Amino acid sequence: MGQSLYDYLRMKVHPLIPTTQWSQIVVKGEHQRDPSVVNISSIEKNDKPFNWQRPTASVVDLKTLQLHCFPGVDYVQHYAAITATYLSLEGGQQDIVQYTLPSQHECEEPLLNSNLKEMGAVDIVVIGYVHGLDRWTRGPWEGSNSNNLFAWKKTTSRRGYRIAFLGCRICFWGDIGGNLVRALQRLNAAKCVLYVGKLGSLRAEHVPNHRLATGSQSVVRNELVTWTNPLEAYLEHSPSITYGVHCSLGSVLDETKDWLRAAEKQYDFVDPEIGHMAKASLEGGTQFGYLHIISDNLARKYIRDLSNERLPDVLQDRKRLLSEIQDILGRFFDCWLPR
Repeated sequence: MGQSLYDYLRMKVHPLIPTTQWSQIVVKGEHQRDPSVVNISSIEKNDKPFNWQRPTASVVDLKTLQLHCFPGVDYVQHYAAITATYLSLEGGQQDIVQYTLPSQHECEEPLLNSNLKEMGAVDIVVIGYVHGLDRWTRGPWEGSNSNNLFAWKKTTSRRGYRIAFLGCRICFWGDIGGNLVRALQRLNAAKCVLYVGKLGSLRAEHVPNHRLATGSQSVVRNELVTWTNPLEAYLEHSPSITYGVHCSLGSVLDETKDWLRAAEKQYDFVDPEIGHMAKASLEGGTQFGYLHIISDNLARKYIRDLSNERLPDVLQDRKRLLSEIQDILGRFFDCWLPR
């Protein structure tokens, strides 16, 4: 991220971190938002309906701070890295940051016990940036109590199949995305999961917020995962589409110059979730596809990146790409049949 790194970190760290010279900061996988127990971050982006809940904090004693992340191995490690790197850039000691990884049961339990079961059985689930898909998501959402993890809007395709647009208030970072797919299989009998989001490109010619990425391969923890992209037949007339091989990386802080030199010979795109979702889909017999806005470029420095993505021109460019995504989804919905 180069010079944008500090701005990115400053947007992510919990506000209690710089208030005290802590001797120990412990990051753990636990979804805890009871205001009588934890301090909820004052910089959460709660001006948007989804993906706004962030790790919370509790003061253990005068010198110990505990950070509570939604349980996921990648997310806990990522947030620990964010905290340690921020402290280092501020002249502090990064070795005071420790973390405890959650078990697979601890990762799945809050999803399985959430309000997701109330959505009922569906055929196709669209996740990610669903509130930007306004052809289908205008008006009130079901399950919209802000204490719930999820809210959704449902419709029916021309062929009579049930489609759900599922919004998530937490960030389903990394392996949390795979666990979400498993929960959708178990609780909602989902047959197809489509992920609309954003990712980084390793190709210098990809200007951020001007291209869409898709594909059918991702490397997850050194394992190549290959699947059939159900969207492929509906992409022919989409001018912004770019195909490529994806890499699932647990943290943007792992995107070092050394990593990039090796990765750009093998991969085209990078984000934390796609490969985990694809792997879970294969394991559970669910179709999976992704359509992502290329929002950042690791191979070449552009003016727009993850540190300034809420600027008006960025939002306008993304609105155009979201219109193209909706064209693709509309064609897909009209023709989709279960396997």
